[in-house]
Amino acid sequence: MPLGKQIHPFQYSGHHEPAIFDFRRNRRDGVFHNYVKRLTKSWIFKGIIFTTILANSLFVALETDYQMANKFFIFFNVSEQLFLAIYTVEFLAKIYVDPIKYWKIGFNVFDFIVLSLSFIHRFLPLRLKRSLYWLHIVRPLRTLRTISFIRGLQVLSTALVSTLKSVFFVLFLLFLLMTVFALIGYYFYGNTDHGDYKNWGNLRSAYFTLFSLVTLDGWTDLQAETGRLGFMSSRIFIIGFILVACYLFFNLFIGVIIINIRETTKEFNKGVQTERETILLQKKQAILQRQQSHIADLMEKQKTSQFESFSEMVEKFKQTLRHDDYVLLDDLCSSLSFIDIYFTSLDEQDNTLYKLQQLYFEISYVLGNLLEVDRHQERSEKKDGDGTNNPK
Repeated sequence: MPLGKQIHPFQYSGHHEPAIFDFRRNRRDGVFHNYVKRLTKSWIFKGIIFTTILANSLFVALETDYQMANKFFIFFNVSEQLFLAIYTVEFLAKIYVDPIKYWKIGFNVFDFIVLSLSFIHRFLPLRLKRSLYWLHIVRPLRTLRTISFIRGLQVLSTALVSTLKSVFFVLFLLFLLMTVFALIGYYFYGNTDHGDYKNWGNLRSAYFTLFSLVTLDGWTDLQAETGRLGFMSSRIFIIGFILVACYLFFNLFIGVIIINIRETTKEFNKGVQTERETILLQKKQAILQRQQSHIADLMEKQKTSQFESFSEMVEKFKQTLRHDDYVLLDDLCSSLSFIDIYFTSLDEQDNTLYKLQQLYFEISYVLGNLLEVDRHQERSEKKDGDGTNNPK
C-alpha cells in the first residue's frame, strides 16, 4: 500500500466526519483570530470576567448605603465605567471569534441584553432617567451572569426554563381548583350578615384566603375565626383544600422540576462528552496533519539523495515524533479494522466450538445408550442360553 494512502485522519474511527473540522481557513486574519479564540477560552480571561462580575455586584451593594454613595461618588462612577468597558471588550472579543455561534447560546443573548440596557441607562439624560427608573434593575441583573461561568448553575437554570411549560399547566390546574374552592367558600361562608365577609365575602378575598392556605400561612387562625362563627364544616373544607392544593400540587410541582433536571443533566453530560470527543478529534487531526507535512518534507529530501534508503528516511521521521503522537503503522495487524475482524472471527470460532462440543456430548450420550442396550441384550441372551442348557 502506498504511504500516502495510509495517512487518513479518520482511519482510527472507521467513518468520515469532515464537517467537524471547519476551521474557516478563508479568514485573512487567521493568526489574530486564533489568538483571540484561545484568549477567550483561557481560564485567565474567564477569571477576569468572573472577578469583574463579583466586584460589580459588591459595589452595587455598597452603593445602597446613602452616606457611602455620596462620599465615594466619583469612585463608584469611574468603577462603573471600567466595568462597562470590560463587558464591552468581552462582548466584542466573543463576537469577533464566532459571530454566528454567539447568538445561538442563551446566556450570551442575556449578556447582550444586559449590556445594551446598561449603555442605555448610562447615557440617558437625567430627565429620562427619572421617568425610566425601572432601568435601575439592569445593574443587579449583572450578578446573574455568574451562571454562565458555573456549569452546575447552567444545568439548573436550563432545567427551570424547560419546566416552564409543565409548571404553567400545573399552576393553571391549581388555579382551576382554587376557583372551585373560592366559589364554594363564597357561597357557604361569605354571607354579609352572619358569615366571614372579611375572608370569603367576594371572589378576590376568597382567592387571597386560599393562597394563604396554600402557603400554610396562619391557616389555624383562619380556621379558628371561621369556627367561632358557627361554621363547623369549615374544618373539612379547609383541611381538604390544604391536602389537595398544598401537598398534592406542591409535590407534583417538585416532581416535574426533578424530572426535567434529570433529563437536562443527561443532555448536558452528552454535550460535554461530545465536546471532549470533538476536541480529541481536532488534536488527532492536527497531529496527523503535522505528520503528513513531515512525510512530505522527507519525500522531498529523498529526491535530493540525502538518504541512502527508504528505511533510513523512516527512522529519521520517527525521531521527529513526540511521545504523545499517534503513530501511523504500515503493518496490517496494527489497523483497527483488522483487529475488529479478528475479534469477530474469534467470536465465531468460539460459537462453532461450543456447538461442536454440544454435538460431541449428544454423540457420547447416544453411543452410551446404544452400548447400554447392547449390554442388556447380551445379558438377556446369556440368561436365555443358561435356561435352555440347565433345565430344572
